[in-house]
Amino acid sequence: MILFGIAAGALVALGLVMFVGWFRPAPPKPVTSRNKTKPRLSQRWAALPAKTKNTVIIGVVVGVAAALITSIPLLIVAVPLAMVGLPALLGKPSNRDTDMVLALEAWARSLASTAETGQFTLREVIGVSRAAAPEILRDPIERLYARMSTTWSSKEALRAFADELDSADADEVVIYLIQAAQFSSGGLSRALSTNADALAQSAKLRIDTLAERDRPRQVLQQMTIIATVISAAVLAMGGQMMSFYRTPVGGVVLTVLLGLFVLCLIWGKQTAKSRPDPRIVLSKTIEEQLA
Repeated sequence: MILFGIAAGALVALGLVMFVGWFRPAPPKPVTSRNKTKPRLSQRWAALPAKTKNTVIIGVVVGVAAALITSIPLLIVAVPLAMVGLPALLGKPSNRDTDMVLALEAWARSLASTAETGQFTLREVIGVSRAAAPEILRDPIERLYARMSTTWSSKEALRAFADELDSADADEVVIYLIQAAQFSSGGLSRALSTNADALAQSAKLRIDTLAERDRPRQVLQQMTIIATVISAAVLAMGGQMMSFYRTPVGGVVLTVLLGLFVLCLIWGKQTAKSRPDPRIVLSKTIEEQLA
C-alpha cells in the first residue's frame, strides 16, 4: 500500500499538469515545421501561472498528508486535482461577451455624436473616439487608428479590427463603418445611434440570461460543498465504512465514484455555455475559402 502511494505521488505532477492544461484555452496554432518537438513537461510546468503552481504544490502536500492519515493513496492525486479543478468547474463564467456589448454600445454612441457634426473624416471620427473608449476596446481601437493612418485601406483596417474582437456584436458596428468608408459617411450617425440602442437591449437580455444560467452552477456549487464536508467527516471518523476503500477494489470503486461526480460537474458547466453568434464581417481568408 505504501509503495502504491509512492508511485501515485511520483505520477501526480504529470496528471496535474495535463489536467490544468485541459482547462486552459488553446493558443492559436502557429505555422511550424513538422519536425518541431512538442514542449516538455518542465516547459509546460513553467508556462503555468504562479498561482496555479502554488495551488498544485499545496494540494500535493495536503493530499500526501491525507493519504498517510487515511491510508487511501488515491487522495494524493484527488486532493490537488480538486483544488485546481473545482474552481475552474464551479467558478463564474467569463462576462467578456456582456462587457463587450456594453463597451460597443458606449463606443457606437461616441462615434455617432462625433460623426453627427459632419466635420470629420471616418479616420478622424475614430481618432476622436479613442480618448473615451472603454478599456476593453482601447487597445484594439488604437491599433485600428494606427492602421488607418498608414498604408492600410480603411476597409482592411476595419476587417482586422473585427477579426481581433471576434464578436458578432462588434461586426454590427464595423459593418456600418465599412459602408461609410466605401461609400459615404452620410447617415452614419443615425445608423450608429440605432445600433447602439439595439446593443443596449442585447446587453440587457444577456445579463438576464446569465443570471438564469447561473442558477444550476450555484446548485452544483452547494452540492459540492456538502459532499466535500460529508466526505471529510467520514474520513476523519474512519471505521469499517472506510476500510473497504483502503483495499485495491475499494480504490477502484472510489475512483469511479469521483470520476462520475466530476463528469456531472463538467456536464453542468457545458450546459451553462452559450454558443457565439455567427460572424457578419468575414476575414479575407474565410471569404476565399467560401468562394
